[in-house]
Amino acid sequence: MWRRRRKSPPATDIHSARLAQAPHVHTATQGDETVLLDVERGQYYTLNEVGGRIWSLIVNGTSFAEIVDRVCAEYDVTRERGERDADVLLRELLGKSLLRAERRDS
Repeated sequence: MWRRRRKSPPATDIHSARLAQAPHVHTATQGDETVLLDVERGQYYTLNEVGGRIWSLIVNGTSFAEIVDRVCAEYDVTRERGERDADVLLRELLGKSLLRAERRDS
């Protein structure tokens, strides 16, 4: 018997997506650490200084390219390293449903 496969919604490219904090996530910053509390799952995550900076840029609606620009300038890292590290962090945050990615309107 043949079954129709449901088409998956197209994956959103995080490099061009509008990124936003998930509504069920609360944050607190103390010193160089940022804590993300997922109130739905009762779990928390700690971001280091750079991760916390990236989070604050996301919350302010900053694009991926601008996040990378700022991280590279503020922490004196290469563009390649900044892109790779930001990409890894954002995918991890998305995977844990702490972050939402939506298509930007054209």
